[in-house]
Amino acid sequence: MSPAIKLLVGIAATGIVTWASLMPFGGARAIADDLELRTANALESEGAVGIEVRVPRDPVNRTIHLSGDVPDDLKLRMRQIALDQSGVSGAVWDSESEADPETVLAEAANRCQAELEALMAEQQITFRSGSPYINPESARLLDRIAETARGCEGLQIEIAGHSDTSGNDNVNREMSAYRATAVRDSLVERGLPQAMLTTIGKGSDEPLDGVSPGDPANRRIEFTVRPASGGEPS
Repeated sequence: MSPAIKLLVGIAATGIVTWASLMPFGGARAIADDLELRTANALESEGAVGIEVRVPRDPVNRTIHLSGDVPDDLKLRMRQIALDQSGVSGAVWDSESEADPETVLAEAANRCQAELEALMAEQQITFRSGSPYINPESARLLDRIAETARGCEGLQIEIAGHSDTSGNDNVNREMSAYRATAVRDSLVERGLPQAMLTTIGKGSDEPLDGVSPGDPANRRIEFTVRPASGGEPS
């Protein structure tokens, strides 16, 4: 083989080795570009603007980093949208990257609890007498509750039914459980995942403070928000 041909073969071989060594990095960066683009599009489709989406490239991984001036009560929802994208292994707000995840969830639960309590302070879910059937005039309140609860991803919402002490205690407890289940089903119909909702009937065990146990005001629905435990919903 002539020296000129050997030189050409050597140059070609060097180029192939170089291309082969760099190809994985190019592929990984392409994956990062794709994750960023799809996540940004998903956030934008949900009306989120001004959010920067970044995937680390040194080294490349599949964790989405989010940043931007976003109200705290929306951060959990935006993170969940990022996590829902195929190929994403994690999502974190840069401002919270050093925070304890349990603390972040506890703060989110407190915010969600306060928002639901504010709604229930304005109006109560009401039922047909002696029945778990929800009165039609409560439909708008249920719409607002569902809208608020959509921002509570990663949390568990317990729906508790309560009664007064009039009548049979076992019947009252059973009816309070049926009413809690009716509320859950109504919220699921409005788009909430059933997995985030649990129900319990407490009967007359927990009357309102300063109210006689026999007062009809004790017939009510209450919501309690906690970080999700990962258990099976009731």
